[in-house]
Amino acid sequence: MTPLAFHIAARFVRDSASAGTTADQKARFGRYVNEQPAFARSQYMPDLVRDNIVDVVRLEFALTPPETPTEHDPIRKHAYQEFWLDALGSEPWDIYSISEDMADRFDLNPGWAFKTARQHLNQLVLQARMRGYRQQRLAGRRFRWGGPDPDHPACAWIRDQIPDEGLPYHEVVDLMQEAKRRFVEDPPASTHVVHDWCRHELREVQ
Repeated sequence: MTPLAFHIAARFVRDSASAGTTADQKARFGRYVNEQPAFARSQYMPDLVRDNIVDVVRLEFALTPPETPTEHDPIRKHAYQEFWLDALGSEPWDIYSISEDMADRFDLNPGWAFKTARQHLNQLVLQARMRGYRQQRLAGRRFRWGGPDPDHPACAWIRDQIPDEGLPYHEVVDLMQEAKRRFVEDPPASTHVVHDWCRHELREVQ
């Protein structure tokens, strides 16, 4: 067992024994150790994401801090924003070190921290991607709704509306907003995220 794997296993055992709330027990890190989302590491990201993601955290931050165990004070939004500025302020970054740092800083169960980091990093990457696209010439470029097979009706609907050759940027953005109105009862605050725990994103058709 590598030192990292031993550290993860030891922390999980410790936190599982002391967990006292639904939020603290909601996810188990071990289920996700071998999953590597497309946005897992900064070196996988295009320049437009790396160049914009810190500005997104600084200027467009819309993430809701994760729940904490009942014996801890809630995480304040400013503190959570500072966490992400620290996490993404220097490269390389990756989802695994971010989730471990989140668990340590806010005393969260590692599994819950990983699940939250996966969701929130994906949201920040999407916002950075869209911010980058808006800074470029969009005429003639076409986009699709990328990501895993959708398990939410909103994302399934968006995919059904987009042909294989993609759609212009603003048409996909309009579909995102329409899907939120049609299928999401309590939509996320960010205009860039269709539903909670969404792992889809706007991608240019090459």
